Amino acid sequence: MRTNFQTAFGEVVREQRLAKGQSLRTLSSNGYLALGYLSEVERGQKCPSSAIIEAIADGLGVEAYELVIQAGMRMAQVPDTPESLYQEQEQVRNLAWQSQYADLR
Repeated sequence: MRTNFQTAFGEVVREQRLAKGQSLRTLSSNGYLALGYLSEVERGQKCPSSAIIEAIADGLGVEAYELVIQAGMRMAQVPDTPESLYQEQEQVRNLAWQSQYADLR
């Protein structure tokens, strides 16, 4: 199931924040954001404006475009590794083979 930008962006922000060891309160004060609003962004309940995305990025110490790209990749369900891409290709081949020979059973 594909995800929307709000959800994907919120997940990316939460992952980045936790990876940096920041609490929600710390990020909200670092980015000059209301704690409640930031919480809603992380839960995918608010779609942030470009100004909010910039503030969140500043609070995390990353570039805004990095957050947006990560959210976009998550929306597109782009595999993270070559191994997962290979596994996906194998699954497609197996399904194609099964459907091709299903009539022979």
